[in-house]
Amino acid sequence: MHNQKRREFFRNVALIVPALAVMPSSLFSKNVCKGLRIGFIGTGIWGRLYLSAALTQKDLTITAICDADKASLQEGLQLFKGFHRPLVFDSWQQLLASDEVDVVIIATPAHTHYTIAKAAMLAGKHVACGPVMGETVEEHKDIVKTSQQTGRHYFTLDEQSYRHDLQAIADVDFGTLDQVIAGAPYDVLPPQADTYPLYPSLFLQGLLGPGNQIKTVAATTKQMDYVVHKVNPKTGKHKMLVKKGEIPLICLTTTNGQQVYLQTEKGYTTGTHIHGTGGSWIDYTRSMRMSDNQWEEDQLHLQQHAASPVASALNELFKILKSSVPQQSVHTAANSSLIALLGRQSATQGGKIFAFPDYRLI
Repeated sequence: MHNQKRREFFRNVALIVPALAVMPSSLFSKNVCKGLRIGFIGTGIWGRLYLSAALTQKDLTITAICDADKASLQEGLQLFKGFHRPLVFDSWQQLLASDEVDVVIIATPAHTHYTIAKAAMLAGKHVACGPVMGETVEEHKDIVKTSQQTGRHYFTLDEQSYRHDLQAIADVDFGTLDQVIAGAPYDVLPPQADTYPLYPSLFLQGLLGPGNQIKTVAATTKQMDYVVHKVNPKTGKHKMLVKKGEIPLICLTTTNGQQVYLQTEKGYTTGTHIHGTGGSWIDYTRSMRMSDNQWEEDQLHLQQHAASPVASALNELFKILKSSVPQQSVHTAANSSLIALLGRQSATQGGKIFAFPDYRLI
């Protein structure tokens, strides 16, 4: 049952939607027929990454960009060579006042997400944002309430959940899950400075299955393997090394009795491990065990998911915007963001165990 739900959760996630004209007419301008009109708030590294992917979509119209930093704004504009030049604003308030924008992608510092996202939905815009929704539980509740009251979607752009390998194993039935360790990608180690969670939260929710809710959140440490990259000073080539140490983690417990460990620190990766009654998989070993059989992952299978994680995240956004139930995406986003928030609070309080808020009450 859970396997089927996981397939539904990631079905066709790597395919870019070829035509957006089937979306609700309320999402489109009366005089713009070729696509969803998107405004970008923030043209820094993450903003430009999503800008580059969005510009490749023929049925997607980027009508406005915004950044208070003029240098960053100019770098963003450089991406539009050969494309229609968007409206340019130096404040997000000006962009939200434009009637040429249906959806905003927020790529600003994490502490600004709540304020901008709420204002965007009140201005009638749908929202796509990084994994951090707010800095308090009350801010999360307010975003959910605002989405419900305005009927505007709020979507998390969690590109880590659309990694090629995670998309491929979403179809694998591991039986009843026992333990999951979810970390950053092993082949591209996270930078030393990163304000976003280092684990694939949307993928995790699909893996656990419907009805299997998070019960508790707590910071902890665990002796385990982790991956680092060593650079050869002569050739510049990277070598992956597996080491062992005491790793700080966020530990989740679920209503089905599973334990899930999430990576929190930068500079290395715990990898992603899935252990169940029917099999197990570890990403950085690139191998899988199902019952008594063991084999390497089918590379042709992974190649079926050839779209970039960023493009796949945008594709999922398009699918969400076709839905008439905005509460579904905003609840998913709130749950993902609350894990990181409560995990940080637990760490500052010596590993205090927090009961996870009931998603139906958020």
